[in-house]
Amino acid sequence: MKNLFGLILALLWFPSFGQKTIETVYQWSEVQNAKQDTIYNLSLAKMKLTELPAQLWKFKNLKKLYLNKNKLSTLPDSFDVFTQLEVLDIDHNQFEVFPIPVARLRNLKTLIASDNRLTDLPDILGNLKKLEVLDFYNNEILNMGAGLFQLENLKKLDLSGTMYGTIFQKNLIAKLPGVKIKLDPPCTCLD
Repeated sequence: MKNLFGLILALLWFPSFGQKTIETVYQWSEVQNAKQDTIYNLSLAKMKLTELPAQLWKFKNLKKLYLNKNKLSTLPDSFDVFTQLEVLDIDHNQFEVFPIPVARLRNLKTLIASDNRLTDLPDILGNLKKLEVLDFYNNEILNMGAGLFQLENLKKLDLSGTMYGTIFQKNLIAKLPGVKIKLDPPCTCLD
């Protein structure tokens, strides 16, 4: 009887006790039969994916999508269906070219694309006007593209893991005032 009273008290005191919240990150295996408009955060991490499953497109209310630690090298043009997406993690994949559909995700605030093979950032990156955090750790990005410098809400940029020269770093910092930029120590050998 004491346990029942305690459970009732807990349910009254904490009405969300035992319920999943909007912040819950679901694993792909958990959502196969889920009602698609109730899933906001989804992880397909570590699934060795080379392409995205067709069923993913039914989850149009996603706010956070974790595709990290797969074998993706492209994203289909239809990826821009995720108009509500605020966080996208595509780190530890095999992207050599920045996936253009990502630049059409107008509500994106955080993009984690570390540990890929990116070398260029397209000008279209500037379309992500709400972007606050951009992580390109351990890529070989040599061409920043004009779009990077149009990101008015950008607060954090991680370019560590790539060697840049002193002059390049000073110019980058000057072009992005107010942005916390994480860089490795400069190499004068590149000046």
